[in-house]
Amino acid sequence: MGDPLSIAASIAGLITISAKIVEMARELFDKVKDAPETIMRVREEVENMQPIFCQVHLLLNGSGSGLNRGNFTMISIHNLMATLTGCVIVYTRLEKKVNEVCGFNDATTSWRGAGVIADRVKWGLWRHEEVLVIIEDLQRQKLSLNMMLTILSW
Repeated sequence: MGDPLSIAASIAGLITISAKIVEMARELFDKVKDAPETIMRVREEVENMQPIFCQVHLLLNGSGSGLNRGNFTMISIHNLMATLTGCVIVYTRLEKKVNEVCGFNDATTSWRGAGVIADRVKWGLWRHEEVLVIIEDLQRQKLSLNMMLTILSW
């Protein structure tokens, strides 16, 4: 993930997976009895990340509004790459967790073919403590990206 094209592809992938996770989390929370509150917290955190990813995407395309181009020297491309890599890792863990709960064995299984969700959900796989760690990781990544965008727009 060293070149701008790889970074742009990572951002596009994160935007796509964000939408998928939000959709699945919303469906689980709304339609499954006794859904834990943490599924809603996951959804909220992922939804909060989407505009940040979009802003980074605009930044990479050179069309970010309100950005101070002189501040680009204050952020290393390596720092951005490290943060985006962290996001990819956290999102991969999160997608795996949501897929496990939905009864899927891997991340490539289609969500639309899920059938009756209530019959397939196994909340024991959700593991509240593990999800809280993922939520904290999401918050850290969001803070890092927000800080970078703040520096660029200041």
